[in-house]
Amino acid sequence: MSAADKKPLIPPSHITIKIKSQDDICVYFRIKRDVELRTMMQAYSDKVGQQMSAFRFHCDGIRIKPNQTPNELDLEDGDEIDAFVDQIAGFSHRH
Repeated sequence: MSAADKKPLIPPSHITIKIKSQDDICVYFRIKRDVELRTMMQAYSDKVGQQMSAFRFHCDGIRIKPNQTPNELDLEDGDEIDAFVDQIAGFSHRH
C-alpha cells in the first residue's frame, strides 16, 4: 500500500461530517462524537456568512437540534448533513 492510499488516522472519538447546502456546496468538519452539534452549525453559518437561525439542518430527513450530539444521532464518519435556508412564509396584505 502506497502512502497515497493511506487515509489519515482520525481518533475514534472524532468523526468527519459533510454539510451540504441546497446549491451543492460542501463544507467538511471534524468533530468529537460527544460535543453538541451547535458548535459545527455555528461554524458553518459563520463560514457562509449567515446567522445560524437562517438554516435548518437535517440528516436522513430528520431535523437536527443544536443540543444533539453525533452519538445521539448515531452519526458515523463521512455522514452528510443537509443545510436548508429557512424560508419565512409570508403574504401580501393589501389595504
